[in-house]
Amino acid sequence: MADTATANQVNVAWPTRPPDFGQLLTPIEAAQYLRLDETGQHSPDSAARTLKYWRDRGELKATKFARRVWYRREELDQFLARKTES
Repeated sequence: MADTATANQVNVAWPTRPPDFGQLLTPIEAAQYLRLDETGQHSPDSAARTLKYWRDRGELKATKFARRVWYRREELDQFLARKTES
């Protein structure tokens, strides 16, 4: 039964992916930009927690203002570059 509950959490619908990503992204847009929505392992909420985990570890930078967390596309690109195998 627990496996079914976990599977249902992963199958939570993601919002429609933007046709173009702006320079400042919400956590859900940042997760989509990093393609976490395509892994089949994340719901929107778990993807946002994963981004927070990377922030807490100092691997990903975010911008906080207006009581919200935003991700600059430039920071996401740098994060991907650091994660890319050589």
